[in-house]
Amino acid sequence: MALLTGCAVSPPLPSTVFADFGGPDQPYLGLATSLHHEYDYETEVTGTIPSGLRGILYRNGPGLFDRGGLRKRSLLDGDGLIQRFHFHDGGVRYRNRFVQTPKFREEAAADRYLFPTWSTLAPGGLWNNFLGPSRIRSQAGVTVFPWQGRLYAFDESSLPFELDPTTLETIGESRLGVPAEIPLVFAAHSKFDPRTGEWLHFGIEYGRHAYLHLNCFAANGTLTRHRVIEIPRYVYMHDWFVSSRHLIVSLHPLEVEIWEPLLGIRSILDALRWRGDQGNLLLIMPRDLVGEPIILTSEASFMWHSVNAFEQEGKLIADFVGYANPDHLVGSASTVIAVMSGKQGVFRSPGQLCRYRIDLGRKRVARELLANGSFEWPRIDERQRCQPHRFVYLCAADPGQFFWSAVERHDLGTGERSRYDFGAGSYCTEPVFVPRNGSAKEWQGWVLTEVYDSRTRKSLLAVLDSEHLADGPLAQVLLRHHVPFSYHGWWLQS
Repeated sequence: MALLTGCAVSPPLPSTVFADFGGPDQPYLGLATSLHHEYDYETEVTGTIPSGLRGILYRNGPGLFDRGGLRKRSLLDGDGLIQRFHFHDGGVRYRNRFVQTPKFREEAAADRYLFPTWSTLAPGGLWNNFLGPSRIRSQAGVTVFPWQGRLYAFDESSLPFELDPTTLETIGESRLGVPAEIPLVFAAHSKFDPRTGEWLHFGIEYGRHAYLHLNCFAANGTLTRHRVIEIPRYVYMHDWFVSSRHLIVSLHPLEVEIWEPLLGIRSILDALRWRGDQGNLLLIMPRDLVGEPIILTSEASFMWHSVNAFEQEGKLIADFVGYANPDHLVGSASTVIAVMSGKQGVFRSPGQLCRYRIDLGRKRVARELLANGSFEWPRIDERQRCQPHRFVYLCAADPGQFFWSAVERHDLGTGERSRYDFGAGSYCTEPVFVPRNGSAKEWQGWVLTEVYDSRTRKSLLAVLDSEHLADGPLAQVLLRHHVPFSYHGWWLQS
């Protein structure tokens, strides 16, 4: 019995290893501090909300890292917290709710962790973690997307959860209307093509082999295409590319040594291994999912998030934020692990803005560096999705820093970069572009980014003019509390 309870190497941390919010020399620790309450109130606004900015910004990310005196092992792992910023004529109303997944409800009732997650084994050692990947339950804590008048929260490799778009109450797990006999696996990142109205998804199924699931929903909400393909790597991946005619899946060499998670010894995160000498495999196939995929090789580059993909002059163009090595993620001293116990951790390879130029006729890939820096959370004008884009909005970090304090706009046509920095001790999130009403130009609009201010230990939503980022916020929506590390958002126009 001692073997079964004492040999796991990825157990929860004791909450005592972490001091909420940290001190002046650790301002970023507020991002790793749990939010234990749900709120609903009219916010205080400084500055002036533009008259054309009316609608709802939804955001999703991990909101709870601690329960019953124990703590998750990774900053990227927590119960999903949905936020709703409603921009109306009188101001901005804020609401947040935890997604009431079965995991969340059962653990809340027990006031302790009951299930393993991708970064943290369940308490109790091997006995409670044998065949661990099959015990992982959705936390619905990565992305959020409004579709067909409904709202969905996604996690990795699971079904989404439907929420009420107004109250954020959880309706339940959803198959998006697809019959149960069709196997479905969804990753967090879908792609919506505004020209066709199609909603496309990928997912990775892990078993004796790894399988890629591809799904396409038509504008009327019906599933029109579904295909499952065995892939040559047992890979951990988070995002993909979709152009007007093709799908691209970057199988970077970040692989899961699955036997230790299956035996309950390690979490999936602790079983990740970066094998950079093996390079990337780019799996490419038509959007109609007909025929066999083409697999091309490129140098090793880890990708959290793609920017966009499009067809241009007979070539396939795919932009992304790439890392020479995911050292911020992999290893016990990596930043996203170390921060959970109040440490700075290892971070040597920043994210850079990159481009693939893919010649399918010659079966060649060329990789270019578009911009040097330390970037993440890329967004474009979503009206340009799957089509050529000119502008990219990103979060940017200062040299040597992992967390991002600035928002940048990159003009890929001229090479011009504009930037606004919120200052030391303030950390921003994914910049969501909102087009100006009546303007078809992708550079005219506003940029919304949520910012944690370590001086006040509270968060705010900044509204910036996309054409004048350097001038700073037009308005700030002030929250009464902090919000932990938040991931992705989506704007719904009124």
